[in-house]
Amino acid sequence: MSRANLDAAFAAKKHHLSPFLVLGDPTPDISFELAKKAIELGATMLEVGIAYGDPSADGPAIQRANLRAIAAKATTPVALGVMKRIHEAFPALPMNLLVYGNLVHARGFEAFVQDALDVGASSLLVPDILFEEGEQLREVCKRLGLGHAELAGPLTDAKRLKRLASTIDAYLYLVAFQGVTGARTGGSDAIGELVKRTADRIEVPVCVGFGLSSAEHVASVYDAGARVAVVGSHLANAIEAGINAGPLGKGKHVVAAFEKAFAPLAETVNRYA
Repeated sequence: MSRANLDAAFAAKKHHLSPFLVLGDPTPDISFELAKKAIELGATMLEVGIAYGDPSADGPAIQRANLRAIAAKATTPVALGVMKRIHEAFPALPMNLLVYGNLVHARGFEAFVQDALDVGASSLLVPDILFEEGEQLREVCKRLGLGHAELAGPLTDAKRLKRLASTIDAYLYLVAFQGVTGARTGGSDAIGELVKRTADRIEVPVCVGFGLSSAEHVASVYDAGARVAVVGSHLANAIEAGINAGPLGKGKHVVAAFEKAFAPLAETVNRYA
């Protein structure tokens, strides 16, 4: 079961680096090549998203990634097909799925969760289904065996953190900066304080994203107690730069730009191995 991949990864290694990729950006085939490159460079998990026209938790870089995937006709079935290719190539790799609620509702909770499991998903995070409204989805995930994650942020108080953690069987996804996704500079000390405060209050693994863009950010969250660092907008910007660098073709420029952006982050996590 793919959920077991996540448990095994946490048992085997303390720190994990996870790129966030919108499946199908800029094309389904190239997004598969980007996943391969990330894993070759040292990614030990993947967070993947399915393109959606109104990604309310995301800033401009990920919004544009979603639009590129939509333009490439990366529908939910196509995106799940890319996940299946990744899972078949790397069957032990945890893949954590971040998807918006409308896409889940459109298929129905049971069908969506089963489809996600069938293509190798280890966990599910739906940022726009509030905790108070998510009991049915949590029940379906638990019954079918898909890990369930919840979202917290800098303004989440201790009481709510413990309430969230009591229902989680994957990880707590901690937003590093208040607001939408987007690469930030600086702020490592503040991120570290937030992560330490959160990790000290709960027992489940802490995954940090929304704004990480540098090796310094990654090191800061690891030192403060995070188990997973997720980098998304920084890489989406690199993908966009690669697209603008020359003919898309098979994605040579895109993969090269992605590698240049991701390699320094991978070197950081390797120092923590």
